Amino acid sequence: MEMRDRKRFLAAMISVMMAASACSGITVFAAETDNIDIVTIEGGQVQGVESDTEGVKVFKGIPFAADTSGENRWKAPQAAETWDGIKVCDTWGDQAMQKPAAELNPVGGFWGDEFYFDDLYNPPISEAGLNLNIYTPAKSTDENLPVLVYIHGGANNHGNASEREFNASKLAEKGIVVVCVQYRVSMYGFLTLPGLSSENENGASGNYAVQDLVKALEWVKENIAGFGGNPNQVTISGQSAGAMNVTALLRTPLAKGLFQNAIVQSGFTGLLTAEGTLPYRDMKEVQAEAEPIVKAAMGLPEETTSEELVAELRSHDAQYYMDTMSATDETQSLYDVITNASSTYVIDGYVFTEESVNLSRPGALDGINIMIGGTSDEMTSLMGDPEGTMDLDIFAETMKTMYGEEGAKAYTAEDEKEAHRVNLRSYSDLSFANYVVSAQYIEKNNDTDVYVYYFDHDLPNHENPVRDEDFYGAFHSAELWYAFDSIRDTEGQRVWTDADYAMADQISSYFANFTKTGNPNGEGLTEWDICSTETDGAFMWWHDAKSEYVENAEYPEREAANRVVALASVGLTEDDLK
Repeated sequence: MEMRDRKRFLAAMISVMMAASACSGITVFAAETDNIDIVTIEGGQVQGVESDTEGVKVFKGIPFAADTSGENRWKAPQAAETWDGIKVCDTWGDQAMQKPAAELNPVGGFWGDEFYFDDLYNPPISEAGLNLNIYTPAKSTDENLPVLVYIHGGANNHGNASEREFNASKLAEKGIVVVCVQYRVSMYGFLTLPGLSSENENGASGNYAVQDLVKALEWVKENIAGFGGNPNQVTISGQSAGAMNVTALLRTPLAKGLFQNAIVQSGFTGLLTAEGTLPYRDMKEVQAEAEPIVKAAMGLPEETTSEELVAELRSHDAQYYMDTMSATDETQSLYDVITNASSTYVIDGYVFTEESVNLSRPGALDGINIMIGGTSDEMTSLMGDPEGTMDLDIFAETMKTMYGEEGAKAYTAEDEKEAHRVNLRSYSDLSFANYVVSAQYIEKNNDTDVYVYYFDHDLPNHENPVRDEDFYGAFHSAELWYAFDSIRDTEGQRVWTDADYAMADQISSYFANFTKTGNPNGEGLTEWDICSTETDGAFMWWHDAKSEYVENAEYPEREAANRVVALASVGLTEDDLK
């Protein structure tokens, strides 16, 4: 497999994923025997409510920044507005502006039935979406508990922090404070234009989602003590696009010192990427492509200045872009066209620099312990179909393109249905190889410990609808129920078994322990060693309601084939890991 083909392949994987995220003198009012209830933060006073777990309070929808409409749109997040009296935080905050779940992930579709079936967990959508939820078991500020800040996924164009799988009350019960954060997505989180850069004191534009997350971490730094959390013991975590946003925070100098450890869940590419495959492009290059597309879609003449374009974009409310069709393509809304013209992350010299995005440089992650991993069947829910087929000749050629003549022998199929399934499996296998290779390289070149996991637990089925679970397996996002220990005997969810509750208790304990110490190990759990060259790339295997630390893959030929591709895709050899 030629290097250029490998780079194209890795870039395609990224595209699939992205298409398929000082308060001083704090006063706390808490009875001696009760959990923290009313807290004074930088905007005013907030009051928590009881969660569904005894001894854990939840504060819903605390704003950490101002509304992002009007003049605040496409600017760095501004300070939250203040309020009088006590804000009772008993209602989920608005989602960041995006397409509604009923349109993007309707009930009857895979994701709608999995996560979006209950309107109670789908709050209104608006530009007042920069808010967070806090779960705390603390009874006083003196407890100084470790803090986990979680970043939701959703391809960086949808998702919210109040989804049912993010119910963190049982996870918090294990002795940590959990903060679930929302941030701007789609065109609102990533649009970069010359007119936006010219008005910015740093000459930068785009990367607003990342700036939102930095702002949230700054808010945690200044305010979390009031909730019994330790501002100097923060772990960031995220899944899917949230995992890529975790790695973005590892790459931006703006977040330095705001967290101590990181958890990367199903980020596909691992921590290392080669030049030409990063989803980080030069800002001016992206602007040159985006500006004429946006002008044309808005029906503006070519001679419209960059500043006039920005003024026009800010003159409309957010819903206008959802409801108005593009002047250049009447099958697409303005929202769709502008979102597609928006890059994800751009190298702007401020949020990201050429040096900062390169995590391959020695010492880039010194002092930051990392947990990284994914699921065994990442692609089934993203790009698969239980009845899907793939032409055998196309399948064979695809495998050769990915793995070369010899490596392709590890992936065979006897019929078109099997070819479709094996093709999906190959993507998932390569993702995991990226995690292992990343871990070994980071472990060798940084003062850090890296722990790798592989989630392969079979989920129980739904009562309605019943799915082909043999096909979906441990699908992309499947581990979230277990990491948060959020499975509940609730109508609409899967029919959970004792094995699932046991698995959730184990996995959430590892996550809680890692948050506490940067090491997932703890009493009653299977010992989990680092992933390094010395440990032969060993990892924690979660399956069949048990945790098993293993050194050998179930399919060694496939592991070997994917390892070759993973190393080549980031310009490394086995010698670089020794």
